[in-house]
Amino acid sequence: MRILHTSDWHLGRTLHGEDLHAHHAAFLDHLVALVEEREVDVVLVAGDVYDRAVPGVPSVRLLGDALARLSALATVIVTPGNHDSAARLGFASALLRDGLRILASVKALDVPVVIDDADGPVAFYGVPYLDPDAVRAPLAAAADAPPLPRSHEAVLGAAMDR
Repeated sequence: MRILHTSDWHLGRTLHGEDLHAHHAAFLDHLVALVEEREVDVVLVAGDVYDRAVPGVPSVRLLGDALARLSALATVIVTPGNHDSAARLGFASALLRDGLRILASVKALDVPVVIDDADGPVAFYGVPYLDPDAVRAPLAAAADAPPLPRSHEAVLGAAMDR
């Protein structure tokens, strides 16, 4: 199985007042060509697809186009990063096609994306950015347990224990 791991696209970013949209589009064209050329089976996008939690329309369109093109060639698994809004990025996850999975739910951390391979199934567990303030109560061991400590170590540890 050929896996391409990428992250930190930061679509919508500007640099010293310069809009980087054309550069992002060129990068995504290159990425799509690379996935096709190398016959990649799975593309993992590990967060920060956007530069801010509420991206502009051109960035949303660019991501939508890129994910459609990539998922026509390979299975694409996306997890939100700290620059992304997990709720916004994951809002359409139930509507997505088989080739595209957005793993943004804290409740589904223990549910893998399983992809069959000639050597057997491969399970991918996506862990989105876990903001301690937002997830320490939901990740507590039991519903009546106190919230976890307010730290990245505590919430990531609880996520990995699932």
